[in-house]
Amino acid sequence: MSRAQDPVTVWCVLVEETIGRGEGQRWAAEEVGSYNTRDEALSAAERVTREYQPQHPAFEKGRKVYELGEGSWMVRLRGATMDFHFRVTVGKHVTGQGAPDDAHE
Repeated sequence: MSRAQDPVTVWCVLVEETIGRGEGQRWAAEEVGSYNTRDEALSAAERVTREYQPQHPAFEKGRKVYELGEGSWMVRLRGATMDFHFRVTVGKHVTGQGAPDDAHE
C-alpha cells in the first residue's frame, strides 16, 4: 500500500536516554506516547521535556531544555554527582518497515 493510500497516520513521542547501572549502562529508546495528529504529539513532547523523569540522575538538581529543531529536543539534567541528558523526538510511525516489534516474527 502506498503512503497516499494509508488512511492512518500515527505520530509518536520517543525518548532516548541512558538506562542501567555500572557496566550495564546503555543508550535506549522508548515510545512514550502515540497521537493522531502531529500537533498533539508536539504538544505532548514539549510536556515530556519538562515532566519526564529519566532513570538517571536519581536526584535531579537542575534541568535545561534545548530545542534542536522542530520536533526534537535535548534535555540536560544536573544530578548530585554527574550530569546526564535525554532526547525527545516526535516521529511518524511508518508501518511495514521492519519495526523492532516485528523483528522476531
